[in-house]
Amino acid sequence: MRISALLLTAALTAGGAASALTLATPKVYTVPGADSNYAAFLPGGQVAVDADNAVLILDQNLKTQRGWYTLQGPVKALAASPDGTRLAALTQSRWVVWDVATGREVRSGKPRYDATLAFSADGALLMLDDGTLKRTDLNSGQVTDVLGDGELYDVRVSRDGTLAILAFEDHVEFVRLGTAAPLAQADISEDWDGLAVTFSPDGQAAVVRTGSETLILRAGQAQATEVEGGEDLSLEGSVVFLNAGQFVYAEDGEAQLFDAQSGQSVEDAFELDSYETLAAGPDDQVLSLGRSVGRLTLGQLSAPARPRVTLPSANAWTGAFIGGVPHAGVGEFLNLKTGRALNVGNRENLYAAEGQSESIWTLNSGVTVNVYRAGKVMKVATLDEKGEYETLHASPDGRYAAVSGYHGLALLDGQSGKVLKKFTPEQLKVEDFHDAIPTPDGKALIVIPHEGALLRVDVASGRQSVAFKLPADADASELQVSRGGTLAVAYSTEDDDDRLALVKPGATTAFKTLTFTGEVRGVRFSPDGKLLAVLTTDAQNALQVFDTATGALLARTGQFSLRTSLLAWAPGGTQLMVGAGLLGQPGSVTVYDVKR
Repeated sequence: MRISALLLTAALTAGGAASALTLATPKVYTVPGADSNYAAFLPGGQVAVDADNAVLILDQNLKTQRGWYTLQGPVKALAASPDGTRLAALTQSRWVVWDVATGREVRSGKPRYDATLAFSADGALLMLDDGTLKRTDLNSGQVTDVLGDGELYDVRVSRDGTLAILAFEDHVEFVRLGTAAPLAQADISEDWDGLAVTFSPDGQAAVVRTGSETLILRAGQAQATEVEGGEDLSLEGSVVFLNAGQFVYAEDGEAQLFDAQSGQSVEDAFELDSYETLAAGPDDQVLSLGRSVGRLTLGQLSAPARPRVTLPSANAWTGAFIGGVPHAGVGEFLNLKTGRALNVGNRENLYAAEGQSESIWTLNSGVTVNVYRAGKVMKVATLDEKGEYETLHASPDGRYAAVSGYHGLALLDGQSGKVLKKFTPEQLKVEDFHDAIPTPDGKALIVIPHEGALLRVDVASGRQSVAFKLPADADASELQVSRGGTLAVAYSTEDDDDRLALVKPGATTAFKTLTFTGEVRGVRFSPDGKLLAVLTTDAQNALQVFDTATGALLARTGQFSLRTSLLAWAPGGTQLMVGAGLLGQPGSVTVYDVKR
């Protein structure tokens, strides 16, 4: 467990007077469990991988050699120049190129909606920009068009920068970059929904998956070869060439060998030790990527990965204060001061978890609900799978919880261990449920239906009334209720602004509506209900704290490596936890002292 502390104070001055609330002395904690999805292979056996929002360079033994922690969103593409001197990463809001030897940022910019990322053979950056593949000279910054003329839907470039697969509306083309010479092309289904490409080691063929079909395009071959069962080879799976004549498709721990000439399966499917994404590089290197990173042997893909490492996460999505001590992790509750895990019961297939008032509720596999209270774990319910339960919200005192799914809604009592009430959409005459939360006394549920106003459902009678009238073009995404009964509803509108409505008990309209430039990720009232913390994707002030009674902004701070919705208050409201590290440094959780 690595712990670092910063001396930073955030206070807001409003109307010429200093705020009565200060967020001070943030402590940054690191927990394991980063997700890795992409790899870029470098000389000397080194490899670059994404770790949530960070990009790390690992050596042959997968020991971290260098890390960049300056990305705010999840990495969606990663590429190394053919000579291994430059490394590029892409997020939704930024692309950046670094010098591998020095760690220096070479260039960066804001990508277009359809951006991809690759390098040309001479080390220039290649990116898709509004249907055209463009080349950026990293020395001069000059941008020139390469191909596409605004008609390209997607593109994938080989690791050496010499070949590309171009996806258009109704067909794909295999081309040689530089000359744009066509090597092969094939029609694709109208309902294709993505592009995954793996080039053969000799550069003469490429396996192309679109989510609707899998094709082998071969240089000089007029007609593409359809892969047997190719419609079932998803974009989430992995293709690894064993040699120029054979490749393996792997997904969820199962693999199938295919002939690269005929596209026919070879022998029976076989099991892998790894259930994760496979990425192949030069010199027979294969990595297993997911909740850990491991090295595999090309000729023995079914053998366990060795070595295997779990990388530090940039975000925690489960957390709570227990005994006044912050606990957080990626699907677990680690004591951030000792590193010891708290036993909150079974954590397999953890769909949702929420801590309130030193109680922790968990929803496993959409059917099993447990609650941790006073050092003990109680199994509250095993629910019907038909409800498709996915969300869980607890009352401010931690006693009650509501779990909801498209086809089911249930109120649970953590003290008695009973299911107090179940509802179906048919009973409430709505299409389906999107979320729900119990009122502080457990006598009613506030429900987000498929569309229309939020509902207040009396548990005893099933009677419905309007809890909050949403604007006509709005979709609600999150709700919380304070100890005093104030309702907070986060919603988005057609103009893409996120808003948060504060609704007093008994009212159906907001007495205050807050507007945010970024997406609202998390909302949480303080234990006494007097403060409201809101976590957004704002680049400069992602964490904001408001006065519940007036909606006045009291404090704002935080540039985070943000992918989380985790917010948690300490008992008494003396500390506030955010499930993200501070931008620019390694870390998974930030805990602020709250001074009123």
